Amino acid sequence: MSALPDIDLETAVGRWAVDELLERYVSWREECQAVRAAYRRLPGAGGTERTLTYAGYLAALEREEHAAQAYADHIEHVRRGIPSEVSGSSRAALR
Repeated sequence: MSALPDIDLETAVGRWAVDELLERYVSWREECQAVRAAYRRLPGAGGTERTLTYAGYLAALEREEHAAQAYADHIEHVRRGIPSEVSGSSRAALR
């Protein structure tokens, strides 16, 4: 993995990139905590409650995966110097 480029923290874009990166990191870590909490609830659940608890655990895993991907995508955007709001088709044209 290559290193992230230097971000000029004195520019609005640089501050936005760092703020957004931190926000996505925190969001991912919060979802990680939610997965742990959902997993800890599984052994204590019984019967129908166990089925619902397991469904909640799977939903937490999906949210964590989504947050992790958003964080990874933003890191890649910063590394490439491409704003996150650039659409997929436009981004492909920039490569």
